[in-house]
Amino acid sequence: MKTKYGSFTADQIRETKRSLRGSIFFVLLCIDPETAHEHTEVDVNKLFDNLLFKIDGLNEILMHQKELVDIMSLLQEAKIQYNRPDYDFSICRKLILDAGSEVLKLKDGDSDAV
Repeated sequence: MKTKYGSFTADQIRETKRSLRGSIFFVLLCIDPETAHEHTEVDVNKLFDNLLFKIDGLNEILMHQKELVDIMSLLQEAKIQYNRPDYDFSICRKLILDAGSEVLKLKDGDSDAV
């Protein structure tokens, strides 16, 4: 895939997508009432922020693919929902799962590049 700074192989992009999905789903583990107790050392708001910064960097490198905007929007709303006094895990869960699904839509190589 040709990028702003050169080229990445399709394998590199696929691995980046896999890693990004893993990071997104780790947020889910940290806020899930069933598993959050295993991650009490994690500052969830910092986790959201760091993930959003990482995606912002990918946005620049991967030539502003629309899906990155969707991913960031879903994660930002998940963070907002997480911080609401009437926090509803099911809403956050849906937003985070949708963000993970959007990652799969990112283009992998030159044949599907913008």
